[in-house]
Amino acid sequence: MHPVLADAVFPLAEQIAAASLRDAQVSPDPTLHKWSGQELVEHLILTFQQSNQELSKRLAAGESPSQSCTWLQWLLKTQVCFFQSMPEGVPTFSVLRPGKFEPQDGPTLAARLLDAAEALNKTLAQCRIAFGMRPCGYHPMYGSMRVEEWRVYHRVHCRHHQPQFEAAIRVAHSRAAMAAKTPVSVLEGARQLERTS
Repeated sequence: MHPVLADAVFPLAEQIAAASLRDAQVSPDPTLHKWSGQELVEHLILTFQQSNQELSKRLAAGESPSQSCTWLQWLLKTQVCFFQSMPEGVPTFSVLRPGKFEPQDGPTLAARLLDAAEALNKTLAQCRIAFGMRPCGYHPMYGSMRVEEWRVYHRVHCRHHQPQFEAAIRVAHSRAAMAAKTPVSVLEGARQLERTS
């Protein structure tokens, strides 16, 4: 894998691989739409796959994107690719939101993430040959981007979500610890209340 992608993908995959099936499913705060560890990984996989589809389409057509960047796209791309910071408070495109999925443990999720990243990496290598320094794909938020910009974008995106993944796993661990400390009589009383209501 190219060093720019590997720099973020490998450490993240290592963290993901350490998550248990239970820990990967816990959402820090579902009422605030905060994703579980698996939902974050599913989002990253979808992002790799969407980028790969766009770039593969351009490769098959042999055409660089003709759209020019708007001022907003140029500013956002500069923020991501030059300052290496993701825009805050921007809703995720619906196509990149995790839908229904089969619950999986950390090692399985990490392997899927690495596979998706490697597939994109191979496509980007082909784009380098086909397009050189010209833009090789169009991103709806950042406009036309060159190979280097796609790599940096995905590195920054992975790093953006890594602390969120860590937070989701910390919440899962703290909830498990609290449940282990809760006396059996309290749990049994709660179960009886549930049965009667």
